[in-house]
Amino acid sequence: MNNPLFSILIANYNNARFFGDFFPNIINQTYPNIEVIFIDDGSTDNSLEEVKKYADQDPRIKVYKNDKNMGSEYTKQRNIALSSGEYFAFTDPDDITETTAVEKVMQQFLSNPELSMVYTNFYLTNEDRSNETKYIYPEDVPDDKILIYGFTPNHFAAFSRKKYDTTPGIDIAFKRVTDRDLVLLMEEVGKVVRIPDYLYHYRINSNSISHNLNAYRAQYWAWQARYRACERRGISKEDVYSEIMSYIDNKRFDFSNTADYKLGKKILALPRWIKYKLFKRK
Repeated sequence: MNNPLFSILIANYNNARFFGDFFPNIINQTYPNIEVIFIDDGSTDNSLEEVKKYADQDPRIKVYKNDKNMGSEYTKQRNIALSSGEYFAFTDPDDITETTAVEKVMQQFLSNPELSMVYTNFYLTNEDRSNETKYIYPEDVPDDKILIYGFTPNHFAAFSRKKYDTTPGIDIAFKRVTDRDLVLLMEEVGKVVRIPDYLYHYRINSNSISHNLNAYRAQYWAWQARYRACERRGISKEDVYSEIMSYIDNKRFDFSNTADYKLGKKILALPRWIKYKLFKRK
């Protein structure tokens, strides 16, 4: 049976306390051919010591570190460069990936070589996992309309390297939401599908880079990703706005990010120097 190598990519910063939840499911994936590329991005906790406990027992886990903290964009780009799988996915080490996740996305890839990306449903959970809810994607969103609807299907999201290599790749100029830019790139080079299984548990914790003040910076960069996608596709930004608002006005689906849309539009209207002051990386 054909079982291409699948790379699980981990960009870590100070998440050692979650490894006990994270690694058992990663090393017990039901798909038989995986590698794990773990890069520590200058952690100040005991991440390196803890990950080596798992790597010493499982040679599929390959541990690297950055000389200093370089940020998730740089680290994820390096993850891809160091990996060898024909397919790959990023997993956050403070989250939990179901043991069947790789197997189920690979079933889709192997049945359709035109796929560039496969993603799944996921749960939202709090830090101690005492409260967990299903994240609900808008059901009537076509998979080729990710740009229009503005959501980022990144948990659990897997990519074809063959398709990825036809794109410009991860851009480390993005200071936040590299995943949004990557998803839009992959949408342009192949088919994207979502499978209905809930295969990932996304933990919202105090270190999350998409919350608090960082949420506003993330929103700014998310809209920059969409603007760049419009330019690549030759689409008028105004036409994209019109289509978004048409769906909102007609209530054709539950658009949960209406406030984000309005915020993003205001942010992008600001002079460049103000945007730099507000959203430059700290």
